Amino acid sequence: MASAQVAIFPVERNGETVRLGLIAGLALVAYALLWPAATGDMRHFLVPWLDTILERGRVGAFAAPFSNYTPPYLYLLALVSPLASVVPKIGVIKALSVAGTVGLAFAVRRLLNVAGSHRAAEAAVWLLLVPSIAINGAGWGQCDAFWSAACVMAVAAAIERRALAMMLWFGLAIAFKAQAVFLAPFIAQRLIVNRAPLWLWPVPALVYAAAMLPAAVAGWPVADLFTIYLHQAAWGPDFIGNAANPWSVVAFFAPRAGMAWTWVGYVAALVAAVAYLVTWRRSDAEPRSTIALALLSALLIPFFLPKMHERFFFLADVLAFVLLFARSDRRSLVLFVLVEGSSIAAIAGLMLNIALAPVIGCAMTGAAILLLAFDGAAPAAAVDDRGRRLAYCRTA
Repeated sequence: MASAQVAIFPVERNGETVRLGLIAGLALVAYALLWPAATGDMRHFLVPWLDTILERGRVGAFAAPFSNYTPPYLYLLALVSPLASVVPKIGVIKALSVAGTVGLAFAVRRLLNVAGSHRAAEAAVWLLLVPSIAINGAGWGQCDAFWSAACVMAVAAAIERRALAMMLWFGLAIAFKAQAVFLAPFIAQRLIVNRAPLWLWPVPALVYAAAMLPAAVAGWPVADLFTIYLHQAAWGPDFIGNAANPWSVVAFFAPRAGMAWTWVGYVAALVAAVAYLVTWRRSDAEPRSTIALALLSALLIPFFLPKMHERFFFLADVLAFVLLFARSDRRSLVLFVLVEGSSIAAIAGLMLNIALAPVIGCAMTGAAILLLAFDGAAPAAAVDDRGRRLAYCRTA
């Protein structure tokens, strides 16, 4: 019997290797098809930023503001800028984005390993083929994979109850993109449930400051470094949003009148965050349910906020994918279809100029939120007053 097992095991391993290789091959084909795309963002923003780095030098470029992104992404762009001597500039930008996507795949593998999944390696490869993720990197050359990878690592640290690591990763995510704040209700919930010391709360701000330091030393005005996200919020005064959320409905029926009511969205997002904390303030959860709570946070905040772009549910797409592999049940499949389908609808609306598409996506996002919040997709465990876990309970 032992000899038979020894003979069979390499076959199983070889079969898995072949399967993963085929998936990776499909990803290469998909990325090759997406590679020629050149978006307006690349032509009007990313390529000029790269030009500035090439003209002023990898350090000298940071002597003055030249981008409305925070420096961490620009550091990476400067790092790969020498490739522009042998690769077209758009190719350099996309290569960096795809590298970020690969990093995101490793983060997903880490999270699934922490959650106890035996399909972590397979999921990491399949992630490369998720449409919204492939388009974001190989098609659009965006950097959403970087901050999302840091958020995924923060969720993994939360499951392991490593609060400091969670806050460090979350701080790194915030330093890359303001959208990382969508995970803030989840982060706060974990700190509250685990009775984390108060000194941990400002850690993300310290990480942000540390990430800005190299640019500040190079000459970038400190005041500008700490107000970049405020400048981003002021961008596009006539833009009400094209993400799969209720503001796409407003944009479809009353775009001009709706601009006077965007404040309602900010209030609603704040109320939703508070409701999230109140509802789960005493809830602890096993690993897969912790992922579900993180997904709910990543969906809830951008759902209510105005001025959201079609790719702002990127983290939710990733976490829905992770939950699918972690749970491997019908409910998680439905959730993934709803979340990813809503992102695809918003992307299609942008690329094909179909204003109704994100409206349909809004209904899908709303359904996913309801399923998570009320249909038991994020079951809780009761905890006593000392924060100790007592028992897990799943709703029907």
